Amino acid sequence: MNIKYFQMTAFIGAILLMGLVGKSASQNTDFTQQYADIETSGGSNKKKAPYENPDSIAGKYLSSHFAQNHYDWETANHYINDILVDDPQNSELIRRSMILAMGSGDIKMAAKRASSLIKIETSSDDGLALMILAVNDMAQGNMTAATNHLEKMKAGDMTDFVKPVLKGWAEAASGRFDVTGFNDTIIHNYHAALLATFLDKHAEIKKYTDAMIAAGTLSNADAERTADMLAVLGHFKEAEILYQGIYTQDNSNRILAEKIAELKKENGGIIQTLIEPLKIKEARQGAALAMYDMAYILYHEQSDSSTKIFAHMALALDPDMTNAQLLLADTLMRNGRLKEAVARLNTIPSDHPSYLAVQRYAAELLADMGQEDEALQKLNRLFTDYNDVESLIRIGDLYRSKENFKDALSAYNRAANQIGTKIPEQYWYLLYARGMTYEREGDWNKAESDLKTALLYRPDHPYLLNYLGYGWADKGLHLEQSLELIKRAIEIQPTDGYIIDSLGWVQYMMALYDEALPNLEHAVELLPYDSTINDHLGDAYWRVGRHTEARYQWERALNYSKENEETLQKKLRHKLHYGLEGMDEVKHAESVQ
Repeated sequence: MNIKYFQMTAFIGAILLMGLVGKSASQNTDFTQQYADIETSGGSNKKKAPYENPDSIAGKYLSSHFAQNHYDWETANHYINDILVDDPQNSELIRRSMILAMGSGDIKMAAKRASSLIKIETSSDDGLALMILAVNDMAQGNMTAATNHLEKMKAGDMTDFVKPVLKGWAEAASGRFDVTGFNDTIIHNYHAALLATFLDKHAEIKKYTDAMIAAGTLSNADAERTADMLAVLGHFKEAEILYQGIYTQDNSNRILAEKIAELKKENGGIIQTLIEPLKIKEARQGAALAMYDMAYILYHEQSDSSTKIFAHMALALDPDMTNAQLLLADTLMRNGRLKEAVARLNTIPSDHPSYLAVQRYAAELLADMGQEDEALQKLNRLFTDYNDVESLIRIGDLYRSKENFKDALSAYNRAANQIGTKIPEQYWYLLYARGMTYEREGDWNKAESDLKTALLYRPDHPYLLNYLGYGWADKGLHLEQSLELIKRAIEIQPTDGYIIDSLGWVQYMMALYDEALPNLEHAVELLPYDSTINDHLGDAYWRVGRHTEARYQWERALNYSKENEETLQKKLRHKLHYGLEGMDEVKHAESVQ
């Protein structure tokens, strides 16, 4: 990320943190103690601890901290508001309530607190308070008031980024093109181009689009935005080249595919319905996009609290901004608030390009919460209503994760039948997943066929290489080819314990015990509690004459085995009693039978 953006996001994070926790840890302690001092019982001089009386002021303050730390900002603000009833002039509490309200999506309360804060601290130049007030003004269509609040924001990293863009959109509402304070960054040049598009200023669109191109190496998101602006200018060939470059890395992007198809037809009318800049019909929508851009940067800096603030400001300006909803759902998920994440995902309209993917994601979260039946119902409904093959594949994945391989196989086969006789590259993962399921069901021939076909589509997928290679090795088949596949997987994922175990195991099956041993020992170091890997190491120790260590590893493998691994447990007990010679006799007897 550009160093200026890094400094800006760090600065914003610090601003928000100050608002949420006060000016220092010691001041927080003093504040809590201040209210603890008030809480006494029956004239006694003994002070009550906050946790002894959660309805005390100190108790509410600590409860607010607890709720905030668990990403429940609505509850956190509820407690702070209760305290403010008794201490309405406390600027630290007002600032905290302002931030919590904004992060909860309550723009009216956030603006009310921001106004109170500025009135109490008359010398304050609180940039976040002024920004919230400006956003609230713009949401209500009062661009003059918004501009007045923005003008009061003093210089600084956050102000230098946000102020000129918001001011530009406020001025655009009155037909004025104002990019004063914009700097030569991709995001400012993009918003300058958007403003020019909104105001139909062709020369300025080209100027700032050229500046975006001149930036050099672009991320996929920035490259798509640049291509959008080229399409706005009617430079369809140049736009198509950029779109194609992105599509080679993200060929599941349906909107991108539609843009490319229409550009090839040079269908300007259709392409314009797909391009984001031309969807901005009101200035507040442009300002909303600026707030979303800020939230997006902060999200990728792992600053989820700051992301909430800016994503909700985006939604205050444009309640229909689906991408902001998705960003908030991701932050909720990342902080363990799965139920709330699902609720937010369920607000995405069915005509949104990402609707099906979003609903499949919601089903995954339901399954993670232990609500498998609800997840299956959602996925089945997506298939029934939209003929969504991906949902059938996810049903198979859900059953497979629960080791219900029979039902998983049924779902995968339904998906394959829906696709047709030949499964195309787009669905390579179906072949991989079904191949693994066939293997677990004991049908190696079908498993091998699916895995080999999947490998044609994804020849450098490390786990696919490993699964097929290990499957061959474990059955004593195609050992040289198995070794080649697993070595390729190791080159791609050199620190993966399972792949390292596979390398050791194919070497063991080739009777290369001295080569196998260090790999199997390393695999156990990486995955010390895996029963199969401990079993493999025990076998290798036995083959090189280290029988005591072999029995120790088999004992560990038995201790770490799962309840449903009865076959493995039986073999381990036999090894512990007879050693590998006894197992060789068992295998010989089985082969004779």
